[in-house]
Amino acid sequence: MSNVDHALIEEIRDSARDFLSRRDQRQRKRTACGIDRDYWRDIADVGWLGMSVPESSGGLGLGWHAMAAVIEEAGRAQLPEPLVGAGVLAATLLTRIDAMPGSALRDTLLQDLCTGARIIGLAWQETEGQLEAGEAAGVFGVSVTVREGAFVLNGEKRHVIPGDGVDGWLVTADGEQGTALFYLEAGAPGLTVRPHARADGTPACHLSIESAVVPAQALLAQQGVLDAVDDALDYGRLMQSAEMIGLARQVLADTVAYLNTRRQFGKPLSSFQALQHRLVDAVMQVELAASSLQDALSTLSDASDAVTAPTATTRKVLASRVKARAARAGLEASRLAIQLHGAIGYTEECDVSLYFRNALHLSAWLGNATAHRQRYGALADAPSPPSDDAQAQDEVQAEFPRDADWNAMPEDDFRALLRRFFHARYPAHLRHVPWRLHWGDIKDWYYTLSRQGWIAPSWPREHGGMALSPARQIAFIEEAERYGVARAPDQGLVMLGPILIRYGTDEQRARFLPGILSGEAVWAQGYSEPDAGSDLAALRCEAVMDGSDLIVTGQKTWSTLAQDATHMFMLVRTDKTVKKQAGISFLLVDLASPGISRRPIRTLSGHEEFCEVFFDQVRVPRANLVGELNAGWGIAKALLGFERLFSGSPKHASHALQQIFGVARQRGLLADPAFTDRLAELRLDTADLTAMYRVFADMVRAGRPLPPELSLLKIWATETHERLGALLIQIAEEYGGVEMRLGYGHGGVHALAPYVNALAATIFSGTNEIQRNIYAKQVLGLDGA
Repeated sequence: MSNVDHALIEEIRDSARDFLSRRDQRQRKRTACGIDRDYWRDIADVGWLGMSVPESSGGLGLGWHAMAAVIEEAGRAQLPEPLVGAGVLAATLLTRIDAMPGSALRDTLLQDLCTGARIIGLAWQETEGQLEAGEAAGVFGVSVTVREGAFVLNGEKRHVIPGDGVDGWLVTADGEQGTALFYLEAGAPGLTVRPHARADGTPACHLSIESAVVPAQALLAQQGVLDAVDDALDYGRLMQSAEMIGLARQVLADTVAYLNTRRQFGKPLSSFQALQHRLVDAVMQVELAASSLQDALSTLSDASDAVTAPTATTRKVLASRVKARAARAGLEASRLAIQLHGAIGYTEECDVSLYFRNALHLSAWLGNATAHRQRYGALADAPSPPSDDAQAQDEVQAEFPRDADWNAMPEDDFRALLRRFFHARYPAHLRHVPWRLHWGDIKDWYYTLSRQGWIAPSWPREHGGMALSPARQIAFIEEAERYGVARAPDQGLVMLGPILIRYGTDEQRARFLPGILSGEAVWAQGYSEPDAGSDLAALRCEAVMDGSDLIVTGQKTWSTLAQDATHMFMLVRTDKTVKKQAGISFLLVDLASPGISRRPIRTLSGHEEFCEVFFDQVRVPRANLVGELNAGWGIAKALLGFERLFSGSPKHASHALQQIFGVARQRGLLADPAFTDRLAELRLDTADLTAMYRVFADMVRAGRPLPPELSLLKIWATETHERLGALLIQIAEEYGGVEMRLGYGHGGVHALAPYVNALAATIFSGTNEIQRNIYAKQVLGLDGA
């Protein structure tokens, strides 16, 4: 991510919110009949019109993250003035063109625009559905000819925003020398303005130009015009998306407030779970759009020179990705708001109608979601298997450092070292295995990491770990996932070790940590029970004090690979007289103890991945109690957030996408428009999942606690993986119904694996329904959730 000054961005956002709150923007929008020039100058005075304009061109040079924050607040407030149409498009285009030799017109227009002295629109579109300035425009395109030292324009421009009431337009025209850009003043002879209003009242127009004579000094540019216009359009779409994100967030916030106060059947509407989940799903689209926007802006602003600057194709791909998601988010959020407000939501007097009409306008202008999904599908690089294996093979080294200052090592070097190590040491036949491996299958790899000293990346050095910073932990896990390293039975490493380091005694750490590191002790988790799945606080497995022991009786289920484990860390009920979360303790149990039996559970995929574990009067030393008696609930919750972060990793979705492309290429499906449209939608889902994951991964890198918003990531990751799996089954035809371990044709694609694995993932680490409940209660603040 780019080095954005987030504190400054929030100051700008607060300032924008304060400025907008001084007027009733919603009422202004209801009565607006054009741009209020006095208010437009006020907007210019606070710096918004020049915010993204470079300082060298007379602007503030604060960049697009700052501009996006302002426009998002404008969308929330329903500012009637078209900031994108009158403030972003023209300013961006003027900064992208080179001034004509000896002409001051470009600089004059830019200066007037930034100060609010002149309102300028961009007239570029010549046919419906046009996304780029260079697309064929048909018979209505504006042409230019030279006559007696002046220029004559003829043709039509459509869907121009802002419309009537501006000072002039930047107009593209095609001539013998290519496409040129002119400044055409309002009221020029030969110019007819046909105004119309957009769905939300935004003024727009069609321009008819018939033999309009334009003086030579009105010529702004003759070189690179089409590229400059396309650049301006794409940044306009990004800012338009910020506006839709703002309107969606506000209309959903208004809806939450309404549901918390409106009562039906003696209950607040907010207490109905069906409504809670619909709101969470709408919010999820908004937050995906927000993550995608921030990711795009960071990618576009990360360039430090012309060599690293994103290509035009990259810019188009990012803009279309963001616009497609934001259009969906804005429409779904405002449409749902009307539904949840009931009959009053369908009236003009209800504020949600303002937001809905605004969403209709913005989602259709500058290309709708379908058009941008198709452009994304056509331009984005197709996913393919990782291409750096050959490089890693060339760089394989005989020995690797057991210890180093990993956190001081440049991240690129650290990742390259990991790739070389995986290539040299990890068994090739175990790459991207689509099922959980048993201890006997993966133990040699575990021992390899143990001998290397890399088995516990997150543990402190004094306990035998690598002491990686959060940023390096993320890198380690991402590189392992990218290479297809299978997950070993790692509950001891990932969960128990950190718990003992934080909550255990010196004696417990000395007794248990070495066995985890060496692989001598293999640990399973004992949380879930038959009647206490996602509701862990309802567990009933009981431990009763008996002298220096605890007597454990009960059952645990869904314990991953517990049949291979030597030990289990588990939650047990030690007090039935207090509220259910308060009477739970955290206990360590040797699974060789008398009274323990295990029954493997075969899943629908045919694998024995889980176990039921039964405890019949099992004696466990009190010394195996971690933390205080009845204090286990807080200990168990300590690492759930980090676990859910990696449940939300895009690795599974990305790998499934690679498999889909592999099968599609073999079958010639990439020439099928219906298939490619569906595929483009899923590619967008995966790209936006990656953007959302980066947001939370950056929190970990910065050492910040993971918030309850993380629930959205887990939901979207698992459900995107499931949708991809369903498509893979579809295109695999008969192979979509073969035995789980059989590959597609003679290849390594296991057609059923992504879908079946995704089904399981929607249940583990708290079901997706529970995640929606968490978000509804802890983030949205819905009463009764």
